[in-house]
Amino acid sequence: MNNAAKKLDSEVAEQPKASLEVVKKDEKVAVVEVPSLEKRIQKVEDLSMLIEKWRKLTETRRNLQTFSLGADGMGATVFLRDASGKEFKTSNTPVVSAVMDEIKSTLDEKIKEVEDLIKF
Repeated sequence: MNNAAKKLDSEVAEQPKASLEVVKKDEKVAVVEVPSLEKRIQKVEDLSMLIEKWRKLTETRRNLQTFSLGADGMGATVFLRDASGKEFKTSNTPVVSAVMDEIKSTLDEKIKEVEDLIKF
């Protein structure tokens, strides 16, 4: 070996060698909070109220489906009464049919809204 190579070898030997260490970070454990008994009971009560509301809406929808309009144009009548006691009455089949369709549509929307709220 020549002097330059010896000198290079001695410089490399004198330099401190880098070492790699594997350091594990502390793993964080997910802490699941358990709601208090009062909160759990409240959720159950809320769910029960939603279920009852859903049952009433579906029962009303079912009752409305069994309602039939007469072909003679006089088979059904719609009565509306306001808070002051005034009444509106019609037996016009297209009007009654339109009112029923609107009620069905509204019930379907409300049933869907309640179904979306029922989660656990």
